[in-house]
Amino acid sequence: MAKSKFRKIYAIGDAHGNYYSFSAVLICAGIMDPELNWTAGNSIVVQMGDILDRGDSPLEIDRLLDVLAIQAKKAGGQIIRLVGNHELEILRRNYHITSLPYFHIEAFRRKLIRGILTGAWQAAYSARHYLFTHAGVCDGLYPVLKEEIGQKRPSLSKISALINEVFLEAVRTDSYHHAIFNVSHLRGGRDRYGGIFWEDLTSLIAGHEYLPYKQIVGHTRTGQIVRSEDSKILAIDVGMEKVFDGKFEYLEFNSSGKPEAVGVK
Repeated sequence: MAKSKFRKIYAIGDAHGNYYSFSAVLICAGIMDPELNWTAGNSIVVQMGDILDRGDSPLEIDRLLDVLAIQAKKAGGQIIRLVGNHELEILRRNYHITSLPYFHIEAFRRKLIRGILTGAWQAAYSARHYLFTHAGVCDGLYPVLKEEIGQKRPSLSKISALINEVFLEAVRTDSYHHAIFNVSHLRGGRDRYGGIFWEDLTSLIAGHEYLPYKQIVGHTRTGQIVRSEDSKILAIDVGMEKVFDGKFEYLEFNSSGKPEAVGVK
């Protein structure tokens, strides 16, 4: 049997309605051309969630990712769309968090639900020994997931599968009570620790030594891609609205399977 061709993986942080910045990153990374056509072959692109709010073009980003997902599939590639806390709050009808015009909110919510139920959006993904979620699995949430799986040290694939199963059931039943939906005190919530949509980066990094796996997250804005000291946590929400004096960056996994930060000028 022929050896399978290496699949490059890209990870891109929160877009927050900044269509032109997001498009520039995709073009500079070689994921699409200036005519908005997929050019990444069999590659996998993971978008970390939060395409909504702050910028004025979130629906354009949504449509672009829809088109690219179709093109990618035809080429043997894939776009993984993760749900961020801004999408989650739309699902929960907490519309005070969004800057979407009111007449677009319910339509987007229905589309989002359809996308989740058909697998176009998900809550977690695992590849190359990394777990991808919007805000991360912290040291408080990990024991909960471990107990539900029933294993002392479950694999990343089992953790991501459980998260996606819990998330899918929550969307089906419109009931968001599992610990993955926690909002911690640091983010204005009432919970002792945050879930995968609302955990704060400082708390995630503070407890990462108790976690047996590596993670890639967005959610907490930074000026550039941040690595914990042992590289177990990679935070890639660099702020495409340029709130910080940073630069646009994305992650690209090289042929040896290691993620590298790539800057976009």
